[in-house]
Amino acid sequence: MNTKNNQRSQETRQRIKEALVTILQRKDILDLTVSRLCETAHINRSTFYSHYDSIGDVMEELEKEIGVNLMSRFSPNCYDPDQPFSMDNLKIVLIHIRENQTFYRAYLTQSTSQNRLDWAFSQLLQHIVQPMMRRRHVDDTATEYYFSFFRAGFVAIIQQWLNNDCREAPEVILSYIDNILGHPYIR
Repeated sequence: MNTKNNQRSQETRQRIKEALVTILQRKDILDLTVSRLCETAHINRSTFYSHYDSIGDVMEELEKEIGVNLMSRFSPNCYDPDQPFSMDNLKIVLIHIRENQTFYRAYLTQSTSQNRLDWAFSQLLQHIVQPMMRRRHVDDTATEYYFSFFRAGFVAIIQQWLNNDCREAPEVILSYIDNILGHPYIR
């Protein structure tokens, strides 16, 4: 019986996720069919449906895995909630993106990624940035504008870096970001 935790089941799920990323490099997720995904993963449709209900479920699992991988890189002892955008923290993010550049390159070109990014950034704003800025006596309206600017610039830099196949070392990208982020409230 196929259980979620047996090795064969895990390998099949991994093949499906890898096939999804491969296809998303050339095609939007909204144009993707289960048949095409199964063909790329070399499985039949019944195998797909024994693991997932939809392509969206595969994408959600993949996003969760990528997110868990990123968050696992932050040591609780070293993380300073008053400096979430420290150069050390941004370097961790950049290294993670470079190591997972195939996923991010495909992900950021998807028509649905903007909604997902909106959600992720709103969580970051609500749970980390606004509390930090309130402690520094910056009102929420100003914080939202600062954060919108930061978010747009950060995503644009990441997209440019991905378009260049992440040829520059994370430290080089970090130096560009550091030059831009000279404002003491942002650090």
